[in-house]
Amino acid sequence: MEIYHVLRIDEQLYGCEELPEGQPVCCDVLLEDAAGQRRVLAYPDAELTRLGINEGDAVRLEHHTLTKC
Repeated sequence: MEIYHVLRIDEQLYGCEELPEGQPVCCDVLLEDAAGQRRVLAYPDAELTRLGINEGDAVRLEHHTLTKC
């Protein structure tokens, strides 16, 4: 389990294409660890909202699942 800071959350762009039926709207979440390493994680927007995760928050990442610290 690693701890990251959420630097940015951007809704993924689908352009002219519609989101496939049944697929959640996802965001690209830019994370940075204590060593300054960055990674982008695609995450469902509704789940970020449910968890109350926003830019500037500290989060844990374990098995591709985020939890707010």
